[in-house]
Amino acid sequence: ANDLYDETNVDKVGRDQGSCIRINTTEGSWECTWINFLKGGAITVEGPFYDTHDSVMAITGGRGKYKDARGSMELTVLSDGSGYNFIFRVLA
Repeated sequence: ANDLYDETNVDKVGRDQGSCIRINTTEGSWECTWINFLKGGAITVEGPFYDTHDSVMAITGGRGKYKDARGSMELTVLSDGSGYNFIFRVLA
């Protein structure tokens, strides 16, 4: 469970919660499913997560204003390695 922030990484816009299963310790890979709770609804994502590099997860649904959402969420590692950007590309 983590807080989610806006594109400036200053203002809190939501939180997430979910689970991941370690797939490969050598490659640092996981298979994850989690929910991103945002104002007006939530977006569910599923897919690969890596310890040290970027990935793209599928948006598998949502609720509230994100009901029937689909698309992708790009995870990019912050340049200082302290976290990730979640970049949603929502098709509704």
